[in-house]
Amino acid sequence: MGLKVDSSFLKFLTMGALGARRVCELMVRAGLHPIELERYSRSNKIWSTKVKRLRLPDLLCVHTGLRVEVRAKSDLTIKMSDAPTNPDRRWNTGLAPRDMVAFVLIREAEGGRLQAADNAELFWVQDLQATEDASRLGPPKSASEGAERDREWPSIVPSTNGVVQALDQARLSTRLDSGRNQTYQLRGKTSYFQVGQRFLADSQFLAGLPVAKAAFPNPQQARWNPRDMLRSDSPIDRYVAVKALGVVGAAPDVPAITRIAERDAEGRVALEAAASLVRLGNDRGLALLRAAINEPQVPFLRMEATLALSELKVTPLAARCADLLTECAQAEALLNDEVRQAAIWGLGKDGLRAYPRLLAFLDAPAVDELVHTVCAFGSDADATVADHLIAILADEAASERKRASASLVLARTIPAGVSAPRLVALRTCASPTTKDWALATLGQMSPAAIREHVTDRNLAAQLRPLQLTSPETNWTRSEQVVDTLAFVRKQTVETRA
Repeated sequence: MGLKVDSSFLKFLTMGALGARRVCELMVRAGLHPIELERYSRSNKIWSTKVKRLRLPDLLCVHTGLRVEVRAKSDLTIKMSDAPTNPDRRWNTGLAPRDMVAFVLIREAEGGRLQAADNAELFWVQDLQATEDASRLGPPKSASEGAERDREWPSIVPSTNGVVQALDQARLSTRLDSGRNQTYQLRGKTSYFQVGQRFLADSQFLAGLPVAKAAFPNPQQARWNPRDMLRSDSPIDRYVAVKALGVVGAAPDVPAITRIAERDAEGRVALEAAASLVRLGNDRGLALLRAAINEPQVPFLRMEATLALSELKVTPLAARCADLLTECAQAEALLNDEVRQAAIWGLGKDGLRAYPRLLAFLDAPAVDELVHTVCAFGSDADATVADHLIAILADEAASERKRASASLVLARTIPAGVSAPRLVALRTCASPTTKDWALATLGQMSPAAIREHVTDRNLAAQLRPLQLTSPETNWTRSEQVVDTLAFVRKQTVETRA
């Protein structure tokens, strides 16, 4: 699949990431300590490499053991994907009765930007299981999703804010903020609000089939010890245990984690144990991750090990993790392999933020690697990185490809207050070719952002034609429109006379 654009899939992935991030925020407010249990649950990065995963909830509180599955919805419903005839794809596969499911409304704000509601609606899996027989199965989904269908538990979601005025077994009466009275027939559903309580439009369930909503546990009353699960027969339990110990463990836990990292029959569990060893500063974990990349026992673990390394920036071995990712990104055997792209990405803003390491890949041999390199830089890159990028523009021996990469990062990622003064200075003391690159880079930048740095009238006049093609000035170059224009222009079948 490579980097094939799939805007619809990206939208759903973004919704899921926003939902998981919102639930993490709510868990922190409740005094919990959440981490990702399912890797990349808070990210919308698309990888086409299919990694076989354990069926895991998205989030874990490492203090209470609470596991949370997040479901982001454009229309709030109590709905889960289900394959009734496939035990491995049931709606509750991998979920324990006291796991939690969090439903989060995702709204589309101005400009098409997605935004998570402030709240999440929580249910215990056991309460969903108890009412499964009364839930409804929708039609089969697309053929690409196998036999999966949507299973929905009936619910009531108000469309306007209001207050509950009266309640009995049959109906729930409300006064909406619009001034109108609204009565809802419960038809076997449980009201989640009492008389006098206020409710929110669209993002809260007034009532539903499950007998109650759930609430986050009190972290002072629900202590949990992951060490009790290290010898569990369940690979999911062992995975949870080693993942948690990477955060809350200490030196005495290293022997038990090492045993799992070296011997566990489930490859994902062993790999996660190795990652936890690295988090605890243990060299053996890094050696095991290197082995998983160079000689994986199961091919998909190479990608998983690469992604794991990218998460280890706040660890004693972060610099060596960056070394290993750099080696991986340069490995000839992995040329045109998405693992190299993942290694480059892991050095950037969503990983270790080792931006100086990315400079070596601004002339990468594959286009997909170049794309990941220029997109991996973050706006927090310091002035030293900007100086290196400027040096590339000034280097007559650098390829046009490498200069173009450096130019894009300077123009669209490095803050204008850092890049613009350097580019203006470069234009005054460089060769004709380098001057052209300085002008071309300044011309890609927001006119408003560089105005205070471009005080020379001749320079401003030279930049004006270029700025007429910048996204901020020219609507045809805006990010929201470029893909649409290309898509519509292709909707013509040429005919020959």
